[in-house]
Amino acid sequence: MSKGGWQRPLVDATVLWMAVFPVLSIFADLLRARSLNLSGATYFWAYAFRGDWGRIIVNLGLLAIFVVLTAAILRFTGRRLFA
Repeated sequence: MSKGGWQRPLVDATVLWMAVFPVLSIFADLLRARSLNLSGATYFWAYAFRGDWGRIIVNLGLLAIFVVLTAAILRFTGRRLFA
């Protein structure tokens, strides 16, 4: 186990998933629709979190789970993503 707290791993994991999660969400939607039409996507994050409130809450919940799991892995391995 590494020394230190959770702050650095949480920041690293949050930065990582803030970039990766919308890409995965958009890619999954494009595969589901079998279309490359992004005409309604004026903003990257707005496109990833569009839809009704239920879908937005599920997406934010998944994002939180990914951030916490990644931060835990980083914390217990003692690694950093960004120097």
